[in-house]
Amino acid sequence: MAGQNKIRVEICGSRYVVSSNESPEYVKRLVNTIENKVKTIMDSGPSVTLNDAYFLALLSYADLYEKSELNADHIRSQLTEYLEDSTKAKLEVDEYRRENEKLKREIDILRQNIGRDH
Repeated sequence: MAGQNKIRVEICGSRYVVSSNESPEYVKRLVNTIENKVKTIMDSGPSVTLNDAYFLALLSYADLYEKSELNADHIRSQLTEYLEDSTKAKLEVDEYRRENEKLKREIDILRQNIGRDH
């Protein structure tokens, strides 16, 4: 596959080769984040195994992902509402401008008629 990077990484002593379209720097940043999370979990108690820490880290990131998706959906919904409101407001402004121009023309006609009468 074109664009695939094979990146060698290590998490808590285990070595992996990751195949990704992302840059090696990005993948290594992710690995570093995971490793820090796993180490923090393992440091939380003497009975926490590496598998426990991996599972809890995975659960934590799955929770963050779900909440991020919900937040993104909420933001998309708000943006849709704002765009609808903006479109409605623009239509109202256009309507008011047309009405304003019509009234200006009527005023001009009235002024011209007043000028003829005097």
